[in-house]
Parts: sequence; structure tokens; C-alpha cells
Amino acid sequence: MLFTPFSSGKWNKNVSPYWSVTSSLDKVIRQLEIADVDLLPDLSSHRSLILTSDYGGQHKTATHETFSFLVAGLESCAQWNEERQLVRDRFLTANRRMSYKALNDRQRRLALLPFLSAADHIPGLLTTALVNKRVSRTLNVTVEDREQLPSSIAGWPNQVLQKLTFVAHLGALLIAGLSSTGQDVLWLTDNDDFVANDQRVIDLTPLFGGIIGGYVGHALGHFRFGTMKCDAGDLQIEDLTAIPDLIAGAACEIPLHFASLTRTEIKVPLRDHVSAKGLTILDWMGRRRMPLKRLLVLVDEGDLSGMIKVKGARDLH
Repeated sequence: MLFTPFSSGKWNKNVSPYWSVTSSLDKVIRQLEIADVDLLPDLSSHRSLILTSDYGGQHKTATHETFSFLVAGLESCAQWNEERQLVRDRFLTANRRMSYKALNDRQRRLALLPFLSAADHIPGLLTTALVNKRVSRTLNVTVEDREQLPSSIAGWPNQVLQKLTFVAHLGALLIAGLSSTGQDVLWLTDNDDFVANDQRVIDLTPLFGGIIGGYVGHALGHFRFGTMKCDAGDLQIEDLTAIPDLIAGAACEIPLHFASLTRTEIKVPLRDHVSAKGLTILDWMGRRRMPLKRLLVLVDEGDLSGMIKVKGARDLH
């Protein structure tokens, strides 16, 4: 052969996305990695992966929903754990929880940048998808789809099931793309409406596990699914989940109606359009060459009715 086909050493070749959104995203990630070999972390040597997720944009004025995911090597977070504990000892006494909505608190504002700088040491990938609400609203959950769900979930409103679909499939894609054979996976979500009680978590665990199994081309170890209630009391899980929470909140402020898109960048005026806390977070998102990699994805309407287009970006400008 004259040319050797490009093969990513980090994003798995055997990912099998079976939904149009994640299939397009899979292709975009592969294209971006060709342009930047440092785009993704190598998590193949870790015994366990942790995925934390949070979501934003549910308020009526938002044009996009945001789905933010952090995938990391669980046993290699020691430096982050030390750094975030120092931040807690200095700024976040009385077990203050970091969250985007709570940043009106002075101590949390002071802690924000040190907290994010501590997160730089996490070996993993922080992915945030901005989904045009006109796209998510066209997702039709059919009677046949509902029949495949646990009875306690099947009767949920269409809007909740639409959100659940994006959460489950986007998370499954990231696990499939970054995991390796035999790895255990722990997925922890924010205390959202679809995990409002323990029974819902129990019902969703095999559903999420089944969706992941459809994406992954290799055998994983144990899969566990839960919420921040799993925190052992040291707030480590709370803080891991706070990272996608902060990004999901800030991403909601991006004025995408001003955006100019390329394959690898979102060019959009942020100043005078984004709050001070949002600017701090989005500026941090632009940091490069850190153990914690960053990726922004835009899911928008296609040029033809009923079609979608997916753009991936390493940077906001």
C-alpha cells in the first residue's frame, strides 16, 4: 500500500454508534484527532474509569441544551485530589458544594479558578455537547421505544425521555471510544430528575449498561451507575461532578447566534455577552496541553429538513 490508513491509538477503532448523532460525533472526533494527536487522553492502562455528567439549558430562554461529561482514570487522580483538598481547606469550608448556580457566593467565586486549575491534573477528557433545542425536540420516542423501557420509566414525558436519550448515548460513546478491555466503569450523574430516587437509579442501570454494550467493541468489567449520593463523605465525587456542572452552566451562555464555525473552532464574541463567571470558565476551557483534555461539540440543524450536523471544536475564539 502507498499509504497506511490512519489509526488512532487513543480513540477506539471498534466503536459502533447506532444513532445518527453519535455516529456523526464519532466521525468528528476521529477527524479532529488526525489534526491533533494530543486531543485525547490515553486511558487504556487504567484499571477503572469514572464518568461524571451534568446538564444545563433547561430554562426556557436557552436555545441549546448542554450535556457535559468527564471521563477519567479513577486511580490516577491523586494529584487532583490533593490540589482540590487544598482549595477546599482555603475557600470551601463548611462543606460548600461547587456549582455554577451557586457562584454568587463570594467564597465559591474565589475558589473557582483554583478549583479549575486543580482539575487540570485529572488524566481524562472533558466533553461538552451543545444541542440545539430544535434538534432535541424533533426526537420522537415511539410506542415501540417505550415498550423496551422499564415500566417505571416508560410513562415518563417525552421531554424527559429526549434528555435521557442524549445523556445515555453520548456517555456510551465516550466510554466506548476511550475504554479498553476489562476496565470497570463507574458512571455518576448529577441528581437530575431522571434519577430522582433510588428506584430510578436501579431501573436505569441495566438500560445504560445495555446501551454501552451496543457501542463497545470489547468486553468491559463491572459497570456501576449512581448519583452523588455515592459520595463517601470526603466530597471527592461531589467535586468530580462539579466540573461538568460548571462547564454545562457556562456553555449555556455562549451566544451561538453570533457563532462562526470551522471544523476545529467556534468563533463567537464572548465579552459583553457572557457573565464574569462564565468567562472565567470558558477561558479555562481554552487551556491546552494539560492532562485533562477538553472538547466542545455542537449538534445543530442540518441544511435539509430532518437532518443534523455535528461540529467539534478544540477552542472558542
